[in-house]
Amino acid sequence: MMTKTPLTMIAALSCIFFIAESSNAGDFTGYAAIDYRQFFSGPAAEEQELSSGPTLVIEPEYYHVSEDQSHIFTLRGFGRLDNVDDRRSHLDIRQADWVWANNDIEFTAGISKVFWGVTETRHLVDIINQTDAIEDVDGEDKLGQPMVSFASFLDWGTLRFYYLPYFREREFPGEKGRLRGPTVIDTHKPNYANDLEQWHPDLAVRWTHTVGDWDLGLSHFHGTAREPVIRINGNSLTPFYEIIDQTGLDVQYTWDAWLVKLEAIGVAGHGDYFGAVSGGFEYSFYGINDTDKDLGVLIEYHLDGRSYQAPTTSLDHDIFTGVRLAWNDIDDTELLAGVITDTSHYGQSLFAEYNTRISQHWKLEVDARFFSNVDQYDPFYFAQRDDFIQARLAYYF
Repeated sequence: MMTKTPLTMIAALSCIFFIAESSNAGDFTGYAAIDYRQFFSGPAAEEQELSSGPTLVIEPEYYHVSEDQSHIFTLRGFGRLDNVDDRRSHLDIRQADWVWANNDIEFTAGISKVFWGVTETRHLVDIINQTDAIEDVDGEDKLGQPMVSFASFLDWGTLRFYYLPYFREREFPGEKGRLRGPTVIDTHKPNYANDLEQWHPDLAVRWTHTVGDWDLGLSHFHGTAREPVIRINGNSLTPFYEIIDQTGLDVQYTWDAWLVKLEAIGVAGHGDYFGAVSGGFEYSFYGINDTDKDLGVLIEYHLDGRSYQAPTTSLDHDIFTGVRLAWNDIDDTELLAGVITDTSHYGQSLFAEYNTRISQHWKLEVDARFFSNVDQYDPFYFAQRDDFIQARLAYYF
């Protein structure tokens, strides 16, 4: 599902989707883009580069629905060709699944992407797919996950069962890459708590229901932790994957211009049992200054009780404040900006995400991230010299 042959990977991915499109049996969409990421300071290590330079990205999708709409096949891939960090050059099948559904049940088999959660800046309950950590540090990008799932639509909610036969390991930046610690993590020598390693079967179940203005979700996962513990192994660092049980709750309440959100988990398997919670609200001002623009104000608080035995997190006692500005124009222009502040050490992570369509096929995206006042106790200490801005020009077909 993932390869690191930089000169052939995007061509191979394009050929797969060209063959699918030639069948004339479905819809072929997606985008191709050029990214440019510029860092504002020199790197912490000599082998790292000042900037990532331009990189090529492609994300095509093939979609086919049967005539009676009971069968759906989706094939979606992702490829990046990076001229600096060879680990960031990668190819992934984000989705290649077949779905059969009727009024009461749904069956899915293949490689899929599943999202759980309601909060903006941290998705505690979202555990099915592995994070694509070499794409960005925000945890939003995910690898495709092999699975079989079954859903039953009942009067008292939707019940989904997941069987995950194969585990996807997390990647980390390479020797020349930025946004990493002083020592490169050796992903060639991962360790597992279970002898089956990547073939340990993971299981999950999730119940969701809407009651009036309340959207409720309750889940449980048993299997290989998506977050590894990073261990010292001689002169190198290696990932260690444990078997965990995670129970999760997510709740969203909608009232007038308010969105109130909560995610909470309890985790066993990373040493001592611990809990974590993320919650807050978003309030929207519609038609500001008698225009079509809407302004949303977001506040979230993150509290995490994990011990030193668990994977580290930067969101243990942190508060997020931000704004979302939607132009509501024909170009779908939107800006999301905010700051996450560590209430213990007062380090800050600032970000801004802006996107707009230039024309029917072209889209511009600009992302920026800055790290301020981080000290040696902050997990983002390694990124103190990695403030950057990234621009993407994408062509949608």
